[in-house]
Amino acid sequence: MRNKRIYLINPKNPDNFWAMQGVLDIVGKKKTLMFNSALLTLISLTPKELNIDYVFCDENVHSVNWNFTCDLVAITGYTLQSERIKFISAQFRAKNIPVAIGGIYATINPDDMREHADYLFIGEAEYTWPEFLRSWVRDKTQSVYKQEDHINMHDSPPPDISYIRAKDYLYFSVQTSRGCPNNCDFCDVVRVAGRQYRSKAIPQIMKEVKNAQSLGAETVFFSDDNFCANKQFTKELLRELIKFNTALPRPLSFSTQATIMIGDDEELLKLFADARFSVIFIGLETLRQRCLEEVNKGQMVRYNPFDVIPRISSYGIMPFIGMIVGFDHDDKEVFREIEDFLNETGSPIASISVLNAPPNTTLYGRMKKEGRLIGEFKGFWHFSTNIIPKQITLKELYEGHQKLFRKLYEPEEFEKRIKKWLKNVNYLTPLYSNKKKDIFRIFTIIKILWHFTFRVPPANRRSFYRIIKTAWQINPRLISRAVSLMVQYWHYYYFTHTTVWYNEEKTV
Repeated sequence: MRNKRIYLINPKNPDNFWAMQGVLDIVGKKKTLMFNSALLTLISLTPKELNIDYVFCDENVHSVNWNFTCDLVAITGYTLQSERIKFISAQFRAKNIPVAIGGIYATINPDDMREHADYLFIGEAEYTWPEFLRSWVRDKTQSVYKQEDHINMHDSPPPDISYIRAKDYLYFSVQTSRGCPNNCDFCDVVRVAGRQYRSKAIPQIMKEVKNAQSLGAETVFFSDDNFCANKQFTKELLRELIKFNTALPRPLSFSTQATIMIGDDEELLKLFADARFSVIFIGLETLRQRCLEEVNKGQMVRYNPFDVIPRISSYGIMPFIGMIVGFDHDDKEVFREIEDFLNETGSPIASISVLNAPPNTTLYGRMKKEGRLIGEFKGFWHFSTNIIPKQITLKELYEGHQKLFRKLYEPEEFEKRIKKWLKNVNYLTPLYSNKKKDIFRIFTIIKILWHFTFRVPPANRRSFYRIIKTAWQINPRLISRAVSLMVQYWHYYYFTHTTVWYNEEKTV
């Protein structure tokens, strides 16, 4: 009797912004941003005695084989991928191949996915997937598998990354924890992961990092919703990362996402720098206290972003600023305030989103009660909203957002901010100064130099070389940082100058 075969599919991401297409165009050898570790974790969760074979398809890298012979198709995905999930499911079910669907979107909107799945997974799958497989091989399955309580993260094994190729991905993803103690009204993370912070053991995390490094990873992204929810745990983990990374002939770089509170702890920032964290996404959201309070994020008011953001930058860490426009206390002045803030703090990279109300969030309930919901939430935070603004019209919101986003990435505007960032750096870790120059990274830098010399408009090219000159004059060690930031910049320039932002007829 042959082994059972399962086809794991990560649907294509339809959002060119999150796919980091501008970055990939320069780097070239990578095909997409990062892999879906959830599906690879399912492989690791499989009881060995069941003799199940897996084939993994990341549609961002390879096309789906619609004629693939298998016993089951398993699909996961986010809101952005929901329509693609339904399409893929329909193709295989039409061939009488059963489909299992799980993940973030299925957990948040189970009623929408129920008719598209033979087996629906709601919540975390560490316990329900092995349970399902044992039932499946005996033909005694249920149609719905729901994890009622949040799992112990010590029971979540490292994903089996032997099914992917390092050269296909810009970043490797490692998750250290789930759960966020905050409860922002517009965020649906709490519905999926809960408010109780749960972490893997540090040896577990280090095993995943070592697995990534051994497979050829260059950068590891810690995909936690809040990497520093427990600062003492984070500091302990950072010390282990430093020990590991300093021993490598070719050290890794890291990135993650956290709240603004990390900038209030100098010891923590030094550990981040010594571990080689190059970028940390900071969900600042807004500069206005009343906007923070209206979405239940008022606890962040005690951290002054005009002080904290430059402090993060001073350690050679680029704070990737996340801002949102369209709060009830936003008016037309909000766009100028954001621009002035980014210029004053020397913040080179910022992502500006439009406020949305995902279904089943507190914000969604409030907007529904006030009769201010329009259309459906599709997960495209950079293009549209499902909320009628309070103090400005939709047209003013969209046009203000588009104008600001484009202006931020005009060559002269970006150049001012990055030069200020470079001048603000006063700590560059000495822990890796004895490392030999990596020939692969040198080749990548040459490739980037070629791109900005021959493939960008003259204004962008001139700006690029002025920035490199400034970095050299301040500290030659900053040149690689400047080059990396210019790659990020090109993505945003590409995005803001090629995107069709909104349908004007719908916003008048």
